[in-house]
Amino acid sequence: MPYCLVVGDPIAHSLSPAIHLAAYRELGLNWDFRRQRVRSGMLSAFLAGADTQLRGLAVTMPLKPEALQAATFADGLARVTGAVNTLVPAAGGDWTGFNTDVRGIVEAFRYGGAANPPSGASAVIFGSGSTAASSLAAFSELGMKELTVISRTTAQTGAAFLVAQRMGLSVRAVAWHQVEAVNRALSAAGLVMSTVPAPAQDDLPLVTLQIGPHAVFLDAAYAPWPTPLASWAQACGAQVIPGWEMLLHQGVAQVKLFTGQEVNAAILRPALHKCVNFAD
Repeated sequence: MPYCLVVGDPIAHSLSPAIHLAAYRELGLNWDFRRQRVRSGMLSAFLAGADTQLRGLAVTMPLKPEALQAATFADGLARVTGAVNTLVPAAGGDWTGFNTDVRGIVEAFRYGGAANPPSGASAVIFGSGSTAASSLAAFSELGMKELTVISRTTAQTGAAFLVAQRMGLSVRAVAWHQVEAVNRALSAAGLVMSTVPAPAQDDLPLVTLQIGPHAVFLDAAYAPWPTPLASWAQACGAQVIPGWEMLLHQGVAQVKLFTGQEVNAAILRPALHKCVNFAD
């Protein structure tokens, strides 16, 4: 039986199987989709042992940079962001890498009502790793002109800053503890995204931070939900988009890459909501 996998570590929390299995049923495909724990540094060895029934991999933390290195070919977004979250087998044991996270972020914000942000609007990203890099590319596509990255330190060494250089974006770096500067950025931001893993969000000085009630907030994390940042944003009056919306839309793009067929996100959303005990 043809099958696909989601790989990473940890992996038990992943909702990707709900999306992909629902898509395969909708498309009339007798395919399976499973979680597979692959530790950091082990992706290449795992790929070397893949069988011919494997049709594709969804790649999550901490393997996205490794996936780029493992890919013989990579699409433009994967190269510019330095991260691959989708691997598709090619001839001769090669792998083609794609970044569908950017599409997932863009479509999640659009679904949340941020389809046409004001010209010159600003955006804030919490975190500076691989997903933050994809966030920068997504915000650029959404027309954001002023971008602020909030991380533990102001040292511009994370993946997000490398992407900013490649894309010619002007990005301001602010450290978590610089409360006044963080609040200035948040008060002006129309879009805010967190790429910080839920356990690490407890380190943020949230009691001293304030997001504007006009802002739309997306958290890439979704387990457990709500995350500390999602609860904070909601308490401030901001519109909150859960991370599973990003997962849904990037998953739809993955399904097309794996199967060659398109499926509507709206058809898959009920299966995802059932898993998170969420109802429209």
